[in-house]
Amino acid sequence: MQALISLYDKSGIESLAPALVEAGYSLIASGGTAEALQQLGIDHTKVEDLTGFPSLFGGRVKTLHPAIHGPILADRSNPEHLSQLETQGWSAVDLVIVNLYPFDSDPGVELIDIGGPALVRAGAKNFASVTVVVDPNDYSWVLDHLATGTTIDERRRLAAKAFSYVSAYDARVSSWLEGDTAILPAHKVLHLTRTRELRYGENPHQPGAFYVEEGVQAGWGNAQWLGTEAPSYLNIFDADAAQHLLDRLGTEPACVIVKHGGPCGVASRDTIVDAYNEAFEGDPLSAFGGVVAINRPLTEELARAMLEHPKFDVLVAPGVIGQAHEIILERRRRSRIALFPGAPSTLGIRSVAGGYLMQPSDELEAAEEFRLVTSRRASALELADAWLAVAVAQAGASNTVTIVQDQAAVGVGQGQPSRVDASKIAVAKAGGKARGGAAASDAFFPFPDGLETLIDAGVTTVVAPSGSVKDDEIAAIAERAGVAFYFAPRRHFRH
Repeated sequence: MQALISLYDKSGIESLAPALVEAGYSLIASGGTAEALQQLGIDHTKVEDLTGFPSLFGGRVKTLHPAIHGPILADRSNPEHLSQLETQGWSAVDLVIVNLYPFDSDPGVELIDIGGPALVRAGAKNFASVTVVVDPNDYSWVLDHLATGTTIDERRRLAAKAFSYVSAYDARVSSWLEGDTAILPAHKVLHLTRTRELRYGENPHQPGAFYVEEGVQAGWGNAQWLGTEAPSYLNIFDADAAQHLLDRLGTEPACVIVKHGGPCGVASRDTIVDAYNEAFEGDPLSAFGGVVAINRPLTEELARAMLEHPKFDVLVAPGVIGQAHEIILERRRRSRIALFPGAPSTLGIRSVAGGYLMQPSDELEAAEEFRLVTSRRASALELADAWLAVAVAQAGASNTVTIVQDQAAVGVGQGQPSRVDASKIAVAKAGGKARGGAAASDAFFPFPDGLETLIDAGVTTVVAPSGSVKDDEIAAIAERAGVAFYFAPRRHFRH
């Protein structure tokens, strides 16, 4: 029996190689792997001794030779293949253990591995006879099976993992060659690995799973979930929506509550407890069973305050102080707490029949970019509320109209086909808190009725994008009502 070993990451070789020799394997090794075996005092055959050629072109060509690939690829069930092996004086390779150059560590031409992927693909193709191993975490499993051997199903599983490994490597090289400057690259290769089976999908009768892009070590793939119940598809979806809005709210203590993908409570205060209480009061009915996200670690004080209100399904926090989470989980065993490590925005991808839609993250403008079109100018506090209203509207499902008072969302109307209906819902939810508040719309007002609904409720500052044929009429209505009206530079639809 023969094993070919070609490793960039040589961790574990000191226990792997002696065990292979003891099990009766002859070892073939290339380059640095051969040097490592020599230092360990383990007998082996160098690739150069089999091929008759030295390592060429600075190591670019070592294993690309029939004397290496023939013994891996020969079909053991084909007499002609076996005859050719014998004629060439080659012995079949039964075990291929390879890992590749660490391209992600310093992307560049010299870390584009050629020989390694070829070895992996050869071993994986011939899984009927060859066991291929690409993950050092599988070494112990392989060693446990040296005596009994591997089954065809086990070799098939390892072959699938090997092809996936090479595919992910090629995807990273392809992305690097495409260039980081392309917002929407001509080719986008995604290699996804399932890391978590979810409790269920969007509905209980649908299965669901969580996947991460190979090589990406950030975001929800690294979140720690506390609690006895696994998250569902919508738990993660809503948690991401809440965290995304929270990330936009600056460094002051802030809380976001999301239900069905849209914000129903948002507030920023001097303390995280006050921020949570104000966010909850924004829409207490909708907050039940929602997702809460905070930008401060969970404390015992906050945990107890949360127990005073109806339950949430998920709490997203950057951390926990002491055993504060136990205060919640002892009383609400079905709640989950996600410790989110943070992550940059990623390219947005959605599936449609026969294809995919792709776009970069929707960037939010600063308040300084708003264009005043009335004689009344908002105060600094009103303008800060107006910016928060825009941020909340951006996070809501279109059409969205929001009302903010004293850095807390008091009325959110979202997901409406009609903008005036969104305005009416926002006003109804805000009640008397709309008076003196600031409002925002995620797109322009096509007719005066939406703006008039806000004015009648007592809103004093409004922000909306321009673009309607009635822009001048809208501005004139605001002027006559004594409302500060600003045109935002762009719309923020979210479907």
